[in-house]
Amino acid sequence: MSAGGFGDSFVNNIFGWIQKNYGYANILMAVFIAGWIKLFFRKHKYNFFEIIILLCFVMGVGMLIYPTFGILESITKIKVLQIGAILGFIYTSWAIGQFFNKKKKMSYLKGLLSYILRMISFYFIAIIIGLGIDLISKT
Repeated sequence: MSAGGFGDSFVNNIFGWIQKNYGYANILMAVFIAGWIKLFFRKHKYNFFEIIILLCFVMGVGMLIYPTFGILESITKIKVLQIGAILGFIYTSWAIGQFFNKKKKMSYLKGLLSYILRMISFYFIAIIIGLGIDLISKT
């Protein structure tokens, strides 16, 4: 199996581990989103670990949305899992915005942007690590 054209690169092993251990990967991803949140909401005086606790709760609730739609899909045979994924994404972005300043629309946009950048950052770092291991192992 090849992830995004990486052939037999170590990147495939990393992506395989992420797929098999999504709960642990989500905790690792929380570190990245916490960094982006800390950057976007720097006027707020929450420290990094307080943000991680927030994210553990919010992302945990978001992750409960997926199996709910998975169960619904398996019972009804109607393809709704993608809707669950979108709702989980929207919920997490909304909850971040609610936590920091629910009266400002910009908080929700920053929450959404933090969540998107988390995914980009995490997968970028995973690819860099995989390619780095490949480079080291070939020398």
